[in-house]
Formats: sequence, C-alpha cells, structure tokens
Amino acid sequence: MKIFNNIVYLFLFLLFAACQKKEIFQPEQSKHTDYLQNSQKYSKIRETNERKYLQKWVNKQKDSLQHIFETTSSGIWIRYVIKNNSPLAKLNDQVIYTAEVKDLNNRIIYSTKEFGNKQGILGKFNEIRGIESALYKMRKGETVEILLPSFTAYGLYGDENKIGANAPLLIKLNLIDVKSP
Repeated sequence: MKIFNNIVYLFLFLLFAACQKKEIFQPEQSKHTDYLQNSQKYSKIRETNERKYLQKWVNKQKDSLQHIFETTSSGIWIRYVIKNNSPLAKLNDQVIYTAEVKDLNNRIIYSTKEFGNKQGILGKFNEIRGIESALYKMRKGETVEILLPSFTAYGLYGDENKIGANAPLLIKLNLIDVKSP
C-alpha cells in the first residue's frame, strides 16, 4: 500500500508540475543577423578584390593576333579567337559545345578531351553560369576564350574535384552546333 501511495503522490506531483506556466524563450535575432551581414560584407569585399585582380590580369594579356578581352554585362570577360557571321545563339536554342578549362597560370585543369562534347538548351542550362553567358554571345563555329570570376564559375565550393574554392577560370570555348526549336 505504501508503494501505491508513493506512486499516487509522484503522479500528482508530475501533474501539478506539468500545469505550471512555462516561460517561452524567443530566439536571439541579432546573432543570425550579424552573421548574414558579415557574410554579405565579406562576399562583396572578396568579389571587388577579385574583379580588380582579374582586370589587372586582363590588362597584361596579349596574343599574337591582338585579340583583346571585352567585359560583358554578365560579369565575364570574353575574347574571340575564331569569329564568323552566322546568327547568335539565343534563348531555347539547343547548343553543342566543348571547352578546355585552365587556371590563370595557363595550366590545363580539364582538357577538351576530358571535358568532352556537351549539350544544353540555353535558358535551361545545367552547366556553370559563365559558360551559358558566353554561349549567348557566340555563333556556330566560333571559338572564344572566357575569363570567369569564381562567382560565375564554381564559386565557394569548387567542382569538388580538380577546381578549388573561389577559383577564377580561363576557358577556351568552342560552339560546335546551334539548333533552334
């Protein structure tokens, strides 16, 4: 009987404790907000510094044919190696292209053979943003070199294989074919 009484008292105590008003703790907003603000500030500074570095790099580049890099509104630099007069690739066109990916010291990261022929539909692209931006400025049969800041290439994580984090890339891009829908 003593055990039964102890169980009843324990049950009543737990019932009473459960009925007490609980204090609700609100999450602290400032730590999260500070982190986001600091992260945004860091990203802007890093992007500005990278753009300055790349502009200096571009200013030093000369080739034997005097092809120069032009800046684009999408944040990449492009220089035409082989040009022609066919129509520009446009939204919803199916494109077939190949590329050779290098670092800024002209070391090959992915050869044309490793990269292979790729295809995609402009506007519904699965490849990095900088390549799609360049393809919009190309015509069938053209070859360009594009300089991609890291934020238009593989960004903060790299490709998790050969390309590291925050790595700008130099890509020789060849537009093999363009098919309109």
